Amino acid sequence: MILIKTYMESLPISMEESARIDGAGYFRIFRSIIFPLCKPIVATIAIYAAVAQWNNWTDNYFLVNDENLQTMQMILYNYINQAQNVANVSSQTMADTANAVKITPMAIKMCITVIATVP
Repeated sequence: MILIKTYMESLPISMEESARIDGAGYFRIFRSIIFPLCKPIVATIAIYAAVAQWNNWTDNYFLVNDENLQTMQMILYNYINQAQNVANVSSQTMADTANAVKITPMAIKMCITVIATVP
């Protein structure tokens, strides 16, 4: 709300005054002048809300016990917490091959971070 309020206060008063001189009412001024100028802040707030919802894994963490009902964020959070175990298992399975690649816990964390941020 503070972002929207500050943005609307930064708009030039002269535009509203000129619309008022032309006979526009409050709703007409808001609909025709103020709201079209506020599209960038509305988009910013929408992005913030989407990112907050995307990163909201705590509801699932506290309220869901069934593993079949876990959200993707919760699964990624569990992978990050178990990165060392995953790295150990992958390095043990890759040890038999000639072209073994060492997978570190940091590499797994970075891979999960990319998976979580790309969508």
